[in-house]
Amino acid sequence: MGNKFFDHFGGVVTIKLLGLRPEKIINMALARGIFLWDLKKDQYSMSFRIRSSGYEALKSLVDEHGYEMEVIDKKGLPFMKSTIIRRVGFLGGALGFIVALYILSSFVWFVSVSGNQKIDDHTILRSAAKYGLYKGAARWNFSRVEAEQAMLRDIKELTYIKIDIRGVKADIQVVEKVLPADEVTGPCHLLARKDGVIEEILILEGQAKVREGDAVARGDVLISGIVFPEPNPYMPSESEQELNPYLVRARGIVKARVWYEGYGECSLYQESLIFTGREKESVYIRTPWNEFRIFGNDRNNFKLCESSETKKTITTSRGELAVVKIVEKEQVVEVKEYTEKEATRIAKEKALKTLQEKIDKSQPVSDSKIEVLSSPSESVLRIKVAVETIEDITLAEPINTGENGN
Repeated sequence: MGNKFFDHFGGVVTIKLLGLRPEKIINMALARGIFLWDLKKDQYSMSFRIRSSGYEALKSLVDEHGYEMEVIDKKGLPFMKSTIIRRVGFLGGALGFIVALYILSSFVWFVSVSGNQKIDDHTILRSAAKYGLYKGAARWNFSRVEAEQAMLRDIKELTYIKIDIRGVKADIQVVEKVLPADEVTGPCHLLARKDGVIEEILILEGQAKVREGDAVARGDVLISGIVFPEPNPYMPSESEQELNPYLVRARGIVKARVWYEGYGECSLYQESLIFTGREKESVYIRTPWNEFRIFGNDRNNFKLCESSETKKTITTSRGELAVVKIVEKEQVVEVKEYTEKEATRIAKEKALKTLQEKIDKSQPVSDSKIEVLSSPSESVLRIKVAVETIEDITLAEPINTGENGN
């Protein structure tokens, strides 16, 4: 392996020697110390390899004795010099591009937040920026562990924070604290949290304000926490002063029939854009003064397409320098025609989906009805789905102590 390395470092030439009895030249060359190898002989010629340092000596020997030789191949560093010189600008640009990419990859260019529901992204990103993590931040300028701990102290509503950095993207994963729900412990009414028709009443504490079969609206009092005692005919009149109303924490179950409606529609003719699978890429260098394409075709190569752009930017004193990659994916318009049966099924699925968002999954459905709202001549099929459930509709509402008149 060592000899091969030095041979390629000094250069190797493959020669084809032409003439009668080429062995004569081979023997004379070996006698003069010219190293030859990989000798292959055919009827009128002989091919072999020789180091570039012995080429001139061999050529003199061949010319002296009236033979001819052809150079079949040249390999090694000496023969690459001209190519390297011609492409030094290209190699320099490629080296500069690699260095720029390495520098750009040492910065955080994208910051996202996941796992939050109540706390908005802006609050978390602002806290992260305070401790060194923001778009364009150098990765060596902040400590991931220290930023996590500081953000937990900063945002009291969070119980866990993890900063996951992959390449140029940082993802802040959070878990919010689950606070116990506020429970009414003092005197309260039970109100209707939904419209419905009363089906069943069970009173554990308090005074009923509705009966079975009554229609109630949201906010109506179902079981009152203000109890008015009824006078006992067998008690002496001296005890009437004890019949004043008093407050309790109303408790009980009030079940009612509740109706929900869901709406869905489906067009009999639907146009959609689909990808053909053809796409074109182009790469640009964008400067504050101009934009240069270094790879690919011009933009807007397709009549309809979806374009996506990714870029890596570095900020300098004269503005932003960016390497921009643009991918264009060709699209075509596809028109799909649905039969009435198919459109009905799709519209029904959409209506049921809207219902699922309104109804608690644990509530049993006692009745359902499907109604087609559109006429046969319309191009859009509309459906309404109505379902009926029987559920507890009570909601505790604290009593203002002034309600009993005291």
